[in-house]
Amino acid sequence: MSGFGKQILDFLEVHLAVGVFVLLLVSISIEVFSRYVLNTPTPKFFELSIYAFVWTIYLGAALAKRYNQHIRFDILYGKLPAKGRIIVDILFDTLTTVVMIVLLIPSVRYTLWNYRIKASALRIPWTYLLVCFPLFVILIIVHNLRDIHANLRRLMGKPAPRPEVPPWL
Repeated sequence: MSGFGKQILDFLEVHLAVGVFVLLLVSISIEVFSRYVLNTPTPKFFELSIYAFVWTIYLGAALAKRYNQHIRFDILYGKLPAKGRIIVDILFDTLTTVVMIVLLIPSVRYTLWNYRIKASALRIPWTYLLVCFPLFVILIIVHNLRDIHANLRRLMGKPAPRPEVPPWL
């Protein structure tokens, strides 16, 4: 992937995700302290922790796809020859991409429609809270298209770009 494209993916899947995760940890910590020490629950931090958790899940799932780190049942997959595994990967990535493309427009419309609805405690439009799903869909489409392209090259015996190595390995 090009330098600029990688920077955008890093910003969304790493930096933004870490920021949202820190927000999740801080809001949960404040809520636990407030609820159990001060005996006064704070609905805003409770709601913030819920939305930060959802954002963390979707951004983390996209990051896992980027590095091909999703859990999979690969008992049969592992027994296939190399070309068989490549074909299965292409089929599953293509199916997932088609589903995500079908989901993209309705999810964007729904997210934009929810601008007029405000979160109960935070009083911000739901659009900001729900935009993580269309973002997730776009990121999955990008990663799947990259993987399909690389696997098609491998299937044809051409050199394919090396997959990114997760920084945590």
